Amino acid sequence: MARASGSRKVARAASMGGLGQQRRIIGFPAVVVLIILIGVAVVAIARTQRDAESRPGLSDHWHSAYTVWDCTDGESGAHQSIFEGRRNNQGYPYDPEGIHSHSDGIIHIHPFTANAAGEDAVMAKFFEAMFVTMDQNGITAAEFGVISAVDAVCDGQPAVMQIVRWSNALTAVAAEPDERIYEDFGDVRFKKDGEAFTIALAPRDAVVPLPPTVNELLGVSPSLVADLSQPEGPVEFDENLDENVPGVRVEDDG
Repeated sequence: MARASGSRKVARAASMGGLGQQRRIIGFPAVVVLIILIGVAVVAIARTQRDAESRPGLSDHWHSAYTVWDCTDGESGAHQSIFEGRRNNQGYPYDPEGIHSHSDGIIHIHPFTANAAGEDAVMAKFFEAMFVTMDQNGITAAEFGVISAVDAVCDGQPAVMQIVRWSNALTAVAAEPDERIYEDFGDVRFKKDGEAFTIALAPRDAVVPLPPTVNELLGVSPSLVADLSQPEGPVEFDENLDENVPGVRVEDDG
């Protein structure tokens, strides 16, 4: 009897050992999956926090000057009509996400949602609000119709669609933009207050004019005065420029 009892104990122990091993085998993948899920959650939280800290944020209100320039319009090119967009029944501009224009040649950038903030504050949001389409073949808007880049030529050179960006509109020199973009126009980001953008049909690297509304930025973003105290690069003055405000032209009252 003692031997039978001992045999049962050995069998029971062996069974329990097998069960424990089985549990360990089942538990290991579960631990791996849990670690992966925790890692994904940490990455998602970090990304969300990074995006929330990116600018422009939901509390920012930036402004950028813009214009549309067509080198094929007339002998030397011309600025096109500014975007009027559409308005709702109360007369407010159509503005689904907080990047739009008040028919004033200024892009107003004050995101309403995270979908238009930080790295998602892009030109596509502005185009959507103003009912504008743009790609490498041209740009279309109700205000001026279609500007086609297909077979376009200016000064004997092929003309292409482009967005020319100046990071500081108030100290910008038209011949020296900070960036030229020739594709993926909707992905162009708004990076700071006081930028200038010329949406142009022109030859590559051609000199295109600044938006006529650059001088109006101080009226809508007075904080830009602080940026002028430390201009980016050399600033040239002439007799028609206010000595205290680089790059801002003042009218002669006489």
